[in-house]
This record gives sequence, structure tokens and C-alpha cells, in this order.
Amino acid sequence: MCIAIATTNHPDFPFILLSNRDEFFKRPTMPVHFRSIENGIKLLSPLDLARPEHGTWIGVTTSGKVAVLVNYHEADSSRAIGEISRGILPLDYLCSTESDDEWRENLEKVQLDKIGGFTLLYGQLSLDPNTSKINNLNIVSNRGEHGKVFQSDGAKTEDEIACKSTFGLSNSLYNEPWKKVKIGEGLLDKLIDESVEKGYSQEVLVDKCFDLLSNDTYDRNIIDSKDFEKKIIALRDSVFIPPLIRAGMKRDCIAVGKYYGTRTQTIILLDKTGHLNYYEKNIHNSDDLVEEDMVAHYKFSILHHPNGVMKR
Repeated sequence: MCIAIATTNHPDFPFILLSNRDEFFKRPTMPVHFRSIENGIKLLSPLDLARPEHGTWIGVTTSGKVAVLVNYHEADSSRAIGEISRGILPLDYLCSTESDDEWRENLEKVQLDKIGGFTLLYGQLSLDPNTSKINNLNIVSNRGEHGKVFQSDGAKTEDEIACKSTFGLSNSLYNEPWKKVKIGEGLLDKLIDESVEKGYSQEVLVDKCFDLLSNDTYDRNIIDSKDFEKKIIALRDSVFIPPLIRAGMKRDCIAVGKYYGTRTQTIILLDKTGHLNYYEKNIHNSDDLVEEDMVAHYKFSILHHPNGVMKR
């Protein structure tokens, strides 16, 4: 039950996005890395290696495009895995030369019924010169309607989602958020206010963002339960998911293991000078439960080529 929370409320960072990937710890995954697309543009993303398409759930480009994917939680588990991996969608958008609207219109021509339920947040990170806010990003889903978020150009709209300056997304319909999303949105608004008031440096702000992504309100009365359905329902109430044993699951494929929970945390910061910072923390990579403490940090201008990789 992944989560993504983004805000445009910080005066020095027009776009901040926080993401938790909840998945089986055993599922083969390639950490975040750069790949060339075309015309000198590079794509920065991790990859899911469990399916042959090698898709992703999050990524950015050096030209300033961003895409974040979350699964839709199906009432019928038989519909959870599609014939085509939904992980191809972020990569397809990030590599596309079409406008956002053109890409969505062409996407609707694809057989989306063969793709598992998804919601995709995507768009071009660019600043409105009049508001110093980012121009709107977009939402598309095969389980709900498409829409816009972070609309700050004064355009009239009846969509409350479009006008929100802090927006969260999980595995429900984007306009019917779960409790974990409301918790995350509230914590992020509080953190931004605190950051501005206390003058947090970027390093402190990032550390606090990782703390937010580790906010654990998972019901401890359920964590040791053998009732699989209860564990699934409880995922809706916590930003961070601790290691859960998913008893009764078949583990005869490379994607399914003993433990499930939050395994990767990602933070994206765009500053007002156009520099994008991408942080990835891989907490778990196997069922041995050895925690990683290394954070990969990439920084580049969305107007120029990336200037390398830093780790801390």
C-alpha cells in the first residue's frame, strides 16, 4: 500500500514529493540510476525487475518531467495483477516527446483493461512566473477519472483536488483518500510550517522528510495476526508499514517472499533556482531484515545535464 505526498507550500522549494514503496522485500529491484533517453536528456529512476517489462513506480528526467505510480487496491484480488505491467506507464510518459494532454489521449487508446488498477501523478515541473508556484501536474487512472493538481494559475475550477497545495495519493481513488493519506498531508503541512519558521537547512529538511515517511501508526494488535485480510485493511492507516509476515502466500515466484512492508523511501526536492534533488533510501532488499542506512542523492539542474551522484 504505497503512498506519495507532495506540496507546493515551501517558499524555497516549489515542489517537494515524498514517497514510500510498500512491497515484498524479496522482490528483485534495481536501485535508482541514470539512463540516457535522447537529445542529451537522461532518465533517473529505480526499476522493478520482477516482471519482464522492467517498469518503475517513480522517476524524473533532466528536462524536468516527473511521474509517480501507485496501484489501485482491488476488492477482487484476481484483478490485482494485469496482463501488462502498470510499471511501463511512468517510463512511457517520461520517455515521451508528446505534450501531457497528447500522451493521456493516446494512453486511452491503449488496452487499459489489460493493466492492473493504477493512478499516475505526472507532469512537467515548471514555474509560473506570476505565482512562483509550479504549473499544474496531472492525474490519470483506469479506476477513476483524470484530473489536475496544484493548479495555481487562477483558472476557475470546481475541483477541490486541483486547488490543493498539499496532495496525497495511495491505493484508493485519488479523490477518496485513505486515513494514511490524510495523516501524511497533515504531517507534511506541519513540517513545512516548522521548516520555514525555524529556517531548516536542506539537509535538516530532508532528514525530517525521512522521519515523516517513517511515521508508523500500524495497529500492533494486528501485526502478529494470522488473519491476512485484517493486515491488509490496517495498511490503510499508517504512512510507514513495518515488516509483516504474509502467512499463507505462495512463494514459488521471485516476486513473493516472507516479509512485506515499506522497503524504499524517496524524496524529490525542486528548489526555486531549478535544481532538482532526488534522494532514495532502500531500507530492505531481502527477507533477512538487515536494514540499509545509505541514502543515494542525485542533484542536477532541470535545464542542464546532471552533475553526478553523491551518497551520504
